[in-house]
Amino acid sequence: MKKSIALSAALLSLGTGSAEAEPYQATLLSAVPEFNGKLTSGLALYGSVDTGINYQSVGGKSLWQTQSGGEWTSKFGMFGREDLGGGLRAEFNLESGFFANSGVMQDRASMFNRQSWVGLGSTTFGRLRFGRQIGTGLPLFIDVFGTVGTNSAYTSLGTGLVQSSKGVGYNSDLGAGATQLPARVNNAVTYLSPSFAGLSTQLMYAPSNVAGQSPAAAAQGALLQWRNGAAYIAGSYNQVWAQSGAGSVRNDLYGIGAVYDSGKIVLSAAFNQYAPRLAGDGIARVYTLGTIVPVGRHALRASVVYRDTSGVRDTAENPAKDAAFGTMLGYDYTLSNRTGLYARAGLIRNYGISTVVLNNNPLPTQPGSAVPQTGTTPLTASVGMYHNF
Repeated sequence: MKKSIALSAALLSLGTGSAEAEPYQATLLSAVPEFNGKLTSGLALYGSVDTGINYQSVGGKSLWQTQSGGEWTSKFGMFGREDLGGGLRAEFNLESGFFANSGVMQDRASMFNRQSWVGLGSTTFGRLRFGRQIGTGLPLFIDVFGTVGTNSAYTSLGTGLVQSSKGVGYNSDLGAGATQLPARVNNAVTYLSPSFAGLSTQLMYAPSNVAGQSPAAAAQGALLQWRNGAAYIAGSYNQVWAQSGAGSVRNDLYGIGAVYDSGKIVLSAAFNQYAPRLAGDGIARVYTLGTIVPVGRHALRASVVYRDTSGVRDTAENPAKDAAFGTMLGYDYTLSNRTGLYARAGLIRNYGISTVVLNNNPLPTQPGSAVPQTGTTPLTASVGMYHNF
């Protein structure tokens, strides 16, 4: 995903031009037909193939494996655009993820699990889209590793990938009503306003499509963003409803982030808070710092992420410490505009009752049960290559 389609989309929708230097992240747009300027009307086929060798270790157990999506999510897609005249255009995007090391679909229940939308765009009135698409959380490029599903501490800690006896769930340590805004939202209707003095806003409403369910929405939110040359600032607020034994529980999700991209260095910082509105549930806060230093064909990346909670209780319903720290280091070597090599290494240190996983590697469980062990430190290291087409 290497900043992913969403990263590139957000960058260009805000305008990537700078009088001083071309932003480093703008170089990623060449792989995205929606934004590389080559398609004014017609159909473009595109995708990425990314695979590598990964080492994982946690709780005294280690694993060597091949792995897909270490820098770009392996995917294929179709993007279409028709010029309707007068600055108006019709557009659609269908995109499917897969695992390049096995050929298996990323989501066996959904063919186009990454994008499935149709909409209208206007240079005067903005952009309106319907279908499965990126939501109104902070853009994925807030994480300097692009919020990939594998080599990103931000993915694990920022989305709260917590293991419990029932499996891995979003913010499941906060209580029965906790959930998360998914990276891609089903049934979404989004509107992106034109940019005025670098300022724009995106609104989203996603109905549950379940008759008689109250409220009718599954998620709704807004993203306010400003870009001026090398600087980018964004704030987001989303409401997401989780279904639990207590009924429908609203989660309030807040985020604020900033990126400075001069073309010679990228600096990133973000804060997110996740608060389910169910009595007895806790609150999670996530703090993130990251940087990219490009030098010719080379690029060095680093991020640190800290997740802290309040109001969390252990299995005996006693107040408990629940925090985790993560870090990720990376190196890229670009062979061409479409092909590159990469290396990644990182860890997550769980404190108290925290059981956040890293790189989809399950934590060891307590003897004779499915309850994960606490105090673990999952490690990961990868080398791989990608090719975009």
